[in-house]
Amino acid sequence: MKLLSKINRAYFKYGLLVFLIADFVIISLTNYILKQEMDEELRFEATELVESFKRDNNIHSIYPTGVVEKVNANHKFESVSKDTLIYDSNQKELSPFREYSTIVASNSQKYKITTRHMLMEFNDIFTLFTSLITVVLFLIFIGFLFFTQRLNSLIWQGFNKNVEQLKSYSFDSPIKLHLSETKIDEFDQLNEVLINLSNRLELDYKASKEFSANAAHELQTPLTIIRSKCENLFSKPNLDDETISSLRDIYLNTDRLSGISKALLLLAKIDHGQFNVIESISLSEVFNLYVESYQEIIQDGDIVVSISETQPCQINMDKRLADLMIQNIFINAINHSAKGKEIQIKLSTDSFTISNHGEQAILQPDQIFNRFYKEDQNQGSTGIGLAIVKKIADHYNFRITYLFKDFKHNFTFHL
Repeated sequence: MKLLSKINRAYFKYGLLVFLIADFVIISLTNYILKQEMDEELRFEATELVESFKRDNNIHSIYPTGVVEKVNANHKFESVSKDTLIYDSNQKELSPFREYSTIVASNSQKYKITTRHMLMEFNDIFTLFTSLITVVLFLIFIGFLFFTQRLNSLIWQGFNKNVEQLKSYSFDSPIKLHLSETKIDEFDQLNEVLINLSNRLELDYKASKEFSANAAHELQTPLTIIRSKCENLFSKPNLDDETISSLRDIYLNTDRLSGISKALLLLAKIDHGQFNVIESISLSEVFNLYVESYQEIIQDGDIVVSISETQPCQINMDKRLADLMIQNIFINAINHSAKGKEIQIKLSTDSFTISNHGEQAILQPDQIFNRFYKEDQNQGSTGIGLAIVKKIADHYNFRITYLFKDFKHNFTFHL
């Protein structure tokens, strides 16, 4: 969710709360003020009735708004204002009135004078003021929303521009990162921090990239010399079996070390984003290519390879990484297939599955894609092949799932 959307939602929530509180306060306050004004008016009318009574010595009652009635001389009564209900014969219902009552004495006779005014029903007051408040607050909210959107578009314009620059920035680019000035202290301070951070990261990236390349190159030279020396020693006459066995171990481990260094360099290159040429690739064609390339090994192991494609399986990625991923998956399936068993490859639009025979499930399936992890401790394996597969899959956001069913290891790649 965007920051502006979150802010607007917060405004709406708090605006709704303010509306409810304001509605209650305004209605209560208005009802109180109306009653106070009405009480003043009722007292004034009662005073007018008293003056008229004293002047004319005659009772002028108009029911129900002005009523004068005799009361007992001993009757004690204080002036009071209150709400009351009076039956309206026209409407045939009880109507709310505000009432003021007081006592006056004339010629040893006490009279109770009552004045009344009809009140608006609370439902009518609530409906009227709620409608008015809703309209006013809605107009204020809409105006405020348009104002903040306009203001935010101006404030965030420079920030959004810098975000786009950051998205397109690459450490491999010869152009240094430059962020536009926004004239907002907080954003400009963030830009300064990002530029300093990118400069440090660029130096670390280039140093790491250079170290990986140099290390791999420097390792290959002595390894090549060791292999060459071993080959020369193999050609010497009169070597006993122990010497030949030792030379063989040296040669094989040197070759393995060479493979490890190349694989680690490859992983470093993937991390550095050096494979970024995107093209559409048919996985069916790639699998068929490697089946043909490893045909002799497949025949020697008496392995059957079947490829089924329910729908064309096309992926967009770097061709070199696609070849490397499929090659490592396929070699892993061949190396762990028993003689005379089948390797099944199933392709669909959004996934592909490669299956090979197995006697039992992998003990730690969550570890098999870790570097140097080997389930069967096969001395001929570097333990990096599946790590490269996982690195490539993560690079393109492919999801890998493992399932052991019917004595088969099933690796499914969700594209």
